[in-house]
Amino acid sequence: MSTTSTADVARGGAALDLVWGPHRWSLEPGRAHVVGRDPSADLHLDHPEVSRRHAVVVHGDTGWVLRDTGSLNGTHVDGVRLAEIPLVPGRSVRLGTSPQAPVLQVGTVPAPTPAAPIAAPGLASPAAPATAAVPAVPSAAETPAVGAPAVVGPPVELHEVGMQAPWSPVEDGSIAVARRSTPTTVTLGRDRSNTIVVDDLLVSRHHLRATPRGVGFWIEDLGSVNGTYIDGARITAALLTPGSLLTVGHHEFRIHGDSLLMVEADTRVSFVADHLSYQLPSGKVLLGDVSFDLPDSSLLAVIGPSGAGKSTLLNALTGARPATRGSVTFDGRDLYANYAELRDRIGVVPQDDVVHTQLTVRQALEYASLLRFPVDLDTATRRARIDEVVDELGLRAHVDTRVDALSGGQRKRTSVALELLTRPSLLFLDEPTSGLDPGLDKSVMTTLRTLADDGRTVVVITHSVANLGMCDRVLLLAPGGYIAFFGRPEEVLPYFGLDDYSDVFAQVSADPLGCANRYAHHAATTRTAAAPTPVTTLVPSRPPRRQPVLRQTVTLVRRHLQVLAADRSYAVFTALLPIVLAALVAAVPGKAGFTRPRPPDLGEPAQLLVVLMVGAAFMGMSASARDLVGERPILRREKAVGLSTVAYLVAKLVVFALLTALQSAVLVTLVLLVKDAPDIGAVTGSGRIELYAAVALTAFASAVLGMVISAVVGTGEQVMPLLVVAIMAQLVLCGGLIPVVGRAVLEQLAWIAPSRWGYAAGASTVDLLGRSPGRDDDPLWHHTPEAWWLDMGMLGVIALVAATLVALRLSREARP
Repeated sequence: MSTTSTADVARGGAALDLVWGPHRWSLEPGRAHVVGRDPSADLHLDHPEVSRRHAVVVHGDTGWVLRDTGSLNGTHVDGVRLAEIPLVPGRSVRLGTSPQAPVLQVGTVPAPTPAAPIAAPGLASPAAPATAAVPAVPSAAETPAVGAPAVVGPPVELHEVGMQAPWSPVEDGSIAVARRSTPTTVTLGRDRSNTIVVDDLLVSRHHLRATPRGVGFWIEDLGSVNGTYIDGARITAALLTPGSLLTVGHHEFRIHGDSLLMVEADTRVSFVADHLSYQLPSGKVLLGDVSFDLPDSSLLAVIGPSGAGKSTLLNALTGARPATRGSVTFDGRDLYANYAELRDRIGVVPQDDVVHTQLTVRQALEYASLLRFPVDLDTATRRARIDEVVDELGLRAHVDTRVDALSGGQRKRTSVALELLTRPSLLFLDEPTSGLDPGLDKSVMTTLRTLADDGRTVVVITHSVANLGMCDRVLLLAPGGYIAFFGRPEEVLPYFGLDDYSDVFAQVSADPLGCANRYAHHAATTRTAAAPTPVTTLVPSRPPRRQPVLRQTVTLVRRHLQVLAADRSYAVFTALLPIVLAALVAAVPGKAGFTRPRPPDLGEPAQLLVVLMVGAAFMGMSASARDLVGERPILRREKAVGLSTVAYLVAKLVVFALLTALQSAVLVTLVLLVKDAPDIGAVTGSGRIELYAAVALTAFASAVLGMVISAVVGTGEQVMPLLVVAIMAQLVLCGGLIPVVGRAVLEQLAWIAPSRWGYAAGASTVDLLGRSPGRDDDPLWHHTPEAWWLDMGMLGVIALVAATLVALRLSREARP
């Protein structure tokens, strides 16, 4: 195959021959040549360890180079993972980690400049002068993706950081990045000014500092967003000793002898479930002694009849709800004990869509990236990663389409895209094909097969058995959470001696323990069973926040406002509601408005206040009553990846405060256009301002109460009955229609109604007792600053107490 063109030859430069087995490519300068598993790649290498767009080959000032574009399994020379490799005659480049991975051989076509020995990108070679220039920050198109390999950069010389030259693995493919024998402090981060440059979007620009001390290195976190971990514990400063593991983003470092090594990822069995059981305090067993292991690049389907414990197993495998007995090991690490550290490598796609359907695909990914990536990540790099994910999942044609306009399969791929932003190596999906037709079912499973082929381990919980043939393994659970079968898909039906999966499900449902015992005997004859793991009470540590609370709050406010604006029916209702309520004042007889009325319209001010305050309560509660329950799946997932509950709640309060303030301004303005305003307020010289303040705070306090309703209901359908009852209660308890002073129970119930205190503040402002004689004396209505401030203060107290209740509920709800 040749990629030569007349235009390329005209640009000059030496050609390059690359060989893989029987395949030969002759490349000409002038453009980038894509290497990957994708059929459209210029150098098509159909191998599971090769990513779809694994690398690019380009011709530069110093000759031909191969640049890894953030592949999952990396690009290696002599066992060393490198981001950029000079392609000199005779060099062998392995695309992947295993001995079976493809090896590109560089032909003998001469390069235009002398070959340089391999060096880590960004570091001067041994022959280079000590004052090597700092390379420019790469453009968005050149920026490696999440999980790209670490490289060592300027300005420190080789002997100063203890690097080996030429670059060769110290042991097992590890790379030495510092030595204790050289008392030089090294820094690590994404910025090119660091000694060790890690092109990983989960690593901060200036992440940590390492100083040789005694038998190890003193590690200091430099205020990174995603944290620095030693043996799974997040540290601010600690000593890294021999035998301990330092984790930064997707990269791991350990001490060997005199050197600090970057550890090459282990490509052996990456995921092991060992004797998992889950038992309720009542003694009921939901999951019974589940054990299996998965190699890398595997697709596992978990199937079984209803009540088989599939969701319980999913929670145990992801660390969301740890098993009461047993352990989960991921890349040789205990998931439960190291959850905060390992959670960035795990993606979870729940059954419910975890994306706001009012947003476009691009908008949803934008906000997800803002919440998941460090605050110091530049916009160009972040958007470049979004584009990579969009292309990987085939969403390019739909990137500007609203999610609610996508097909079921496209919507599920969008949810997967959110998880792939941080390039997890382990991906779980709960019923991704639920409710899809057979064609979309196959499309989703094909996508999952592709993700596994790209080097990820994928576990899918499913009821569908139509496309199990795409999977590497099938785990069949019987009711009670027992394993009835684990093996290859083509072995399931022969194992049971049946021809149809419906018969298999019927058999395991009828005799779950019998099927479990049969498989246990079968497994014992095919492999040696491990001893049961002791009972564990480990609980995953709370994931650290990715950004400061203020940054998260700002992002969430922007997203919520965009969601509200994109929801046309909600936007129209919100805009028209204060106008409709203002129109109702036409039904109130009289012309005095809020001034002193004349017979026979002595009740006009009181009736106007009922319209205003009950209307304000209705505006507030209707704005928020459906909000939290609709976002519950989204909150659970975002909380699992570091979202602060405080930031989420504060963002909601800010948005509803802005919304109710605007609606109240429209309502009061329109009412006062047709009705006279109060002459003078109880506190200020402007009755208009006081009246607006009372309406706005009543609406806001009611909105927070609406959030309480939304937080406690189980489904959106339960909101409307409670909303109707709450609005009727506000009408009865406001004190404008039915006297509540001195009436046992009714007066106490009125204390928690915002309309009661809002009506009282309005009555104080307009001097209702003075303008409408004959009414019962209500101390809260007195035309005095003390009464008005008490009324407004109680509205604030109601809002504060309600917000606290919402916070407690959200904190509990965020836990699985």
